[in-house]
Amino acid sequence: MEPDEIRVEIERRRKRAIDLKLRETLWTLYYWHLRSYAENLKKDPEMIYPEIREALEISDAHIQFHLGESTYTVIYKEGPVECESDWHRHGNYDDERRTTPVTLVLKIDEKRVFEFEVKKTVTDTRDGPLFDESMGNVASFIEGPWVKDVAELLQKMNAHKKSVRDKRQAPKLQEKLREDMKRFGL
Repeated sequence: MEPDEIRVEIERRRKRAIDLKLRETLWTLYYWHLRSYAENLKKDPEMIYPEIREALEISDAHIQFHLGESTYTVIYKEGPVECESDWHRHGNYDDERRTTPVTLVLKIDEKRVFEFEVKKTVTDTRDGPLFDESMGNVASFIEGPWVKDVAELLQKMNAHKKSVRDKRQAPKLQEKLREDMKRFGL
Protein backbone atom coordinates (compact mmCIF):
# COMPACT_ATOMS: atom_id res chain seq x y z
CA MET A 1 0.00 0.00 0.00
CA GLU A 2 1.08 3.54 -0.70
CA PRO A 3 1.34 6.04 2.19
CA ASP A 4 -1.78 7.90 1.01
CA GLU A 5 -3.73 4.65 0.85
CA ILE A 6 -2.55 3.75 4.36
CA ARG A 7 -3.69 7.12 5.72
CA VAL A 8 -7.08 6.71 4.05
CA GLU A 9 -7.46 3.21 5.53
CA ILE A 10 -6.51 4.44 9.01
CA GLU A 11 -9.11 7.22 8.81
CA ARG A 12 -11.72 4.76 7.52
CA ARG A 13 -11.05 2.49 10.52
CA ARG A 14 -11.09 5.42 12.93
CA LYS A 15 -14.47 6.53 11.57
CA ARG A 16 -15.78 2.95 11.70
CA ALA A 17 -14.85 2.69 15.41
CA ILE A 18 -16.59 6.00 16.10
CA ASP A 19 -19.69 4.98 14.11
CA LEU A 20 -19.86 1.69 16.06
CA LYS A 21 -19.68 3.73 19.30
CA LEU A 22 -16.83 1.56 20.52
CA ARG A 23 -15.38 4.34 22.65
CA GLU A 24 -18.65 4.73 24.52
CA THR A 25 -19.12 0.96 24.84
CA LEU A 26 -15.66 0.31 26.23
CA TRP A 27 -15.83 3.37 28.51
CA THR A 28 -19.18 2.21 29.92
CA LEU A 29 -17.84 -1.33 30.37
CA TYR A 30 -14.84 -0.01 32.29
CA TYR A 31 -16.35 2.94 34.16
CA TRP A 32 -19.69 1.45 35.24
CA HIS A 33 -18.59 -2.15 35.78
CA LEU A 34 -14.94 -3.21 35.72
CA ARG A 35 -13.43 -0.41 37.79
CA SER A 36 -15.63 -1.33 40.79
CA TYR A 37 -14.87 -5.05 40.58
CA ALA A 38 -11.76 -4.91 42.81
CA GLU A 39 -13.88 -3.58 45.68
CA ASN A 40 -16.79 -5.87 44.79
CA LEU A 41 -14.53 -8.95 45.01
CA LYS A 42 -14.05 -8.15 48.70
CA LYS A 43 -17.39 -6.63 49.68
CA ASP A 44 -20.06 -7.62 47.18
CA PRO A 45 -19.04 -10.41 44.75
CA GLU A 46 -22.67 -10.96 43.72
CA MET A 47 -22.50 -7.67 41.76
CA ILE A 48 -19.78 -9.09 39.49
CA TYR A 49 -21.09 -10.67 36.32
CA PRO A 50 -20.81 -14.43 37.07
CA GLU A 51 -19.32 -15.51 33.72
CA ILE A 52 -16.16 -13.50 34.36
CA ARG A 53 -16.01 -13.56 38.18
CA GLU A 54 -13.91 -16.72 38.58
CA ALA A 55 -11.17 -15.78 36.11
CA LEU A 56 -11.03 -12.10 37.03
CA GLU A 57 -7.53 -10.65 37.59
CA ILE A 58 -7.16 -7.08 38.76
CA SER A 59 -3.97 -5.08 39.19
CA ASP A 60 -3.11 -1.39 39.20
CA ALA A 61 -2.26 -1.61 35.52
CA HIS A 62 -5.11 -3.71 34.12
CA ILE A 63 -8.26 -5.76 34.55
CA GLN A 64 -8.21 -9.15 32.88
CA PHE A 65 -10.96 -11.72 32.39
CA HIS A 66 -11.91 -14.60 30.12
CA LEU A 67 -14.79 -14.48 27.70
CA GLY A 68 -15.29 -17.67 25.75
CA GLU A 69 -11.87 -18.93 24.73
CA SER A 70 -10.26 -15.48 24.77
CA THR A 71 -8.49 -13.44 27.43
CA TYR A 72 -9.59 -9.81 27.55
CA THR A 73 -7.38 -7.19 29.15
CA VAL A 74 -8.56 -3.63 29.77
CA ILE A 75 -5.83 -1.12 30.56
CA TYR A 76 -6.71 2.26 32.07
CA LYS A 77 -3.96 4.87 32.22
CA GLU A 78 -4.32 8.43 33.48
CA GLY A 79 -2.08 11.26 32.34
CA PRO A 80 -1.13 14.32 34.37
CA VAL A 81 -4.01 16.39 35.76
CA GLU A 82 -4.32 19.94 34.45
CA CYS A 83 -5.93 22.52 36.77
CA GLU A 84 -7.57 25.82 35.87
CA SER A 85 -9.14 28.33 38.26
CA ASP A 86 -11.20 31.44 37.71
CA TRP A 87 -10.94 34.16 40.34
CA HIS A 88 -13.10 37.27 40.78
CA ARG A 89 -11.49 40.65 41.38
CA HIS A 90 -11.70 40.31 45.17
CA GLY A 91 -10.08 36.88 45.25
CA ASN A 92 -13.36 35.02 45.70
CA TYR A 93 -13.30 31.45 44.52
CA ASP A 94 -15.34 30.86 41.40
CA ASP A 95 -14.80 27.65 39.44
CA GLU A 96 -11.90 25.23 39.48
CA ARG A 97 -11.58 22.75 36.64
CA ARG A 98 -9.41 19.62 36.72
CA THR A 99 -8.92 17.80 33.45
CA THR A 100 -7.37 14.35 33.35
CA PRO A 101 -6.39 12.74 30.06
CA VAL A 102 -7.07 9.00 30.04
CA THR A 103 -6.04 6.25 27.66
CA LEU A 104 -8.17 3.10 27.57
CA VAL A 105 -6.83 0.02 25.80
CA LEU A 106 -8.47 -3.31 25.01
CA LYS A 107 -6.27 -6.32 24.33
CA ILE A 108 -7.57 -9.71 23.37
CA ASP A 109 -5.14 -12.59 23.80
CA GLU A 110 -2.33 -10.02 24.21
CA LYS A 111 -3.17 -8.34 20.88
CA ARG A 112 -4.11 -4.64 21.10
CA VAL A 113 -7.42 -4.37 19.23
CA PHE A 114 -8.65 -0.98 20.40
CA GLU A 115 -7.23 2.12 22.02
CA PHE A 116 -8.72 5.54 22.51
CA GLU A 117 -8.46 8.68 24.59
CA VAL A 118 -10.90 10.29 27.01
CA LYS A 119 -10.74 13.63 28.78
CA LYS A 120 -12.28 13.48 32.24
CA THR A 121 -13.17 16.90 33.58
CA VAL A 122 -14.39 17.83 37.05
CA THR A 123 -15.51 21.43 37.54
CA ASP A 124 -16.04 22.48 41.15
CA THR A 125 -18.76 25.11 41.28
CA ARG A 126 -20.61 26.76 44.14
CA ASP A 127 -23.49 24.38 43.45
CA GLY A 128 -21.30 21.27 43.55
CA PRO A 129 -19.06 19.35 41.15
CA LEU A 130 -19.88 18.90 37.47
CA PHE A 131 -18.47 15.82 35.73
CA ASP A 132 -17.78 15.36 32.03
CA GLU A 133 -16.12 12.67 29.95
CA SER A 134 -15.28 13.66 26.38
CA MET A 135 -14.43 10.88 23.98
CA GLY A 136 -11.19 11.62 22.18
CA ASN A 137 -8.99 10.23 19.45
CA VAL A 138 -9.14 6.60 18.37
CA ALA A 139 -5.49 5.54 18.45
CA SER A 140 -5.93 1.97 17.18
CA PHE A 141 -8.72 -0.30 15.97
CA ILE A 142 -8.57 -3.82 14.58
CA GLU A 143 -12.09 -4.99 13.84
CA GLY A 144 -13.17 -8.52 14.63
CA PRO A 145 -15.83 -10.62 16.35
CA TRP A 146 -14.86 -8.95 19.63
CA VAL A 147 -16.85 -5.85 18.61
CA LYS A 148 -20.12 -7.77 18.87
CA ASP A 149 -18.91 -9.80 21.88
CA VAL A 150 -18.05 -6.69 23.93
CA ALA A 151 -21.41 -5.06 23.16
CA GLU A 152 -23.23 -8.26 24.20
CA LEU A 153 -21.10 -8.55 27.35
CA LEU A 154 -22.02 -5.00 28.32
CA GLN A 155 -25.73 -5.76 27.88
CA LYS A 156 -25.41 -8.90 30.01
CA MET A 157 -23.47 -7.04 32.71
CA ASN A 158 -26.12 -4.28 32.81
CA ALA A 159 -28.89 -6.89 33.06
CA HIS A 160 -27.04 -8.75 35.81
CA LYS A 161 -26.49 -5.59 37.87
CA LYS A 162 -30.17 -4.63 37.46
CA SER A 163 -31.28 -8.13 38.45
CA VAL A 164 -29.20 -8.05 41.66
CA ARG A 165 -30.49 -4.59 42.55
CA ASP A 166 -34.10 -5.57 41.81
CA LYS A 167 -33.75 -8.68 43.98
CA ARG A 168 -32.37 -6.58 46.83
CA GLN A 169 -35.11 -3.97 46.46
CA ALA A 170 -37.97 -6.51 46.31
CA PRO A 171 -38.57 -6.74 50.10
CA LYS A 172 -38.73 -2.93 50.41
CA LEU A 173 -41.12 -2.71 47.48
CA GLN A 174 -43.33 -5.45 48.96
CA GLU A 175 -43.44 -3.62 52.31
CA LYS A 176 -44.37 -0.35 50.61
CA LEU A 177 -47.10 -2.12 48.66
CA ARG A 178 -48.51 -3.60 51.90
CA GLU A 179 -48.50 -0.13 53.49
CA ASP A 180 -50.23 1.38 50.46
CA MET A 181 -52.83 -1.40 50.53
CA LYS A 182 -53.62 -0.62 54.17
CA ARG A 183 -53.92 3.11 53.48
CA PHE A 184 -56.33 2.46 50.62
CA GLY A 185 -58.31 -0.25 52.44
CA LEU A 186 -57.29 -3.06 50.17
